[in-house]
Amino acid sequence: MSNATLKTMLIDSDELSRDVLKTKVERAGLQVAIERPHGIVAQQTIVEQKPDVVFVAIEQPIQRAMQSVDFARAIVPHAMIVGYSDDWSPIVERRLMQAGVNDFLHGKITRDQMRAVVDRAIHHASRPRQFDLDDDAEREDGRIIAVVGQKGGIGKTTTSTNLAAAIAREGRQSVLLIDLDTRFGDVAVMMDVKAEWTVAEIAREGDYTDRDLFRRRLLQHESGAYILPAANDYRSWINCTPLQLQELIRFAATVFDIVILDTPGTFNDVVGAAVEVANRVIVVTSSDLSSLKNTSLLLEHFDMRGMEDDQVMVTLIHGHGYEGPTMKDVEFAISHPVNREVPFDRNVAKAGQAGVPVVLYKPHSPAALVFHSMAEAITGQRFSFETTPEVRSRFFGVFGSKKQAQVTPAFRRDIAV
Repeated sequence: MSNATLKTMLIDSDELSRDVLKTKVERAGLQVAIERPHGIVAQQTIVEQKPDVVFVAIEQPIQRAMQSVDFARAIVPHAMIVGYSDDWSPIVERRLMQAGVNDFLHGKITRDQMRAVVDRAIHHASRPRQFDLDDDAEREDGRIIAVVGQKGGIGKTTTSTNLAAAIAREGRQSVLLIDLDTRFGDVAVMMDVKAEWTVAEIAREGDYTDRDLFRRRLLQHESGAYILPAANDYRSWINCTPLQLQELIRFAATVFDIVILDTPGTFNDVVGAAVEVANRVIVVTSSDLSSLKNTSLLLEHFDMRGMEDDQVMVTLIHGHGYEGPTMKDVEFAISHPVNREVPFDRNVAKAGQAGVPVVLYKPHSPAALVFHSMAEAITGQRFSFETTPEVRSRFFGVFGSKKQAQVTPAFRRDIAV
């Protein structure tokens, strides 16, 4: 796409500032077709015009500018959004990156800076926006589900892997599980697959707009779910920005019906980026006091961001057999309803040792039934989850070879791995 065909919009409530930036943009080779102040008029214009490039003034009050950015990203997810400001603030820049801004110009904007932005805008707009399935039929972007939990070891990755396996095994919707854990991602181990390409490598590379090539770089689990593992070495995340991760996630949502994001156990830029692009957030908590405290703070943060209740699914996982706080106690502690409660189930640990999600290992076990219920809520479909899982050796495929147990189906249910 050439610069002559790009529809460029400028949002700035200061008429003088708007004129100055318009001049710089047009001298760099982009024709500004639309000018609007911040507010409802700008939002209506975005809906009607669907601009390819949006320049947004980031001035006081900041919240007004951020509303323009958030709205533009939601309505025109493939547009290039450029923020500009007289001043620079690391907090504001981080918030802009989390919101999906592609560039942030601050201070005196030079001719070279603006030309570089225009070049990136042309390159960005030339990337495919729709991807074909069969016979060039168009498809809508898939749903993005972020699984978050503000403490390690509470069942966040267990939730992610079981949801992916349950949805994929049903066979009516395609699903991709992306491991965004920047510390030590466990998705590959829990799904018993060996990482080839990792999320950090593909996100940094950026050249993944070929759907077939993208699929070939993914791993496919026996359930049918596709997996993009985390990097084995935390140093691989260096120079992989939250913005690059968001672009990768948005692209993945054009390829798969459901994209599930497994996130780190503490709130950081990666978690913020995942939540920003997600259609729904599953908040996992345990009944431990530290987990409840962190969950309460996280939900308060979501409330301040204006997230609707139906965007958040709070899931309480009981990871031990001894008596703890009741669901009502937990709801009182976090000041939020608990939408799903996963009971303590020894089959979860057994399935983990076998390298098989519990929804496949013991599909009628108490925990598996709840995970199936969550998958049904995400997809809006009713599942029939009959399956005969493969029994494996204790040291599964990530560390050794798979072995098919020589047992009859009648005794399979009694095997303890």
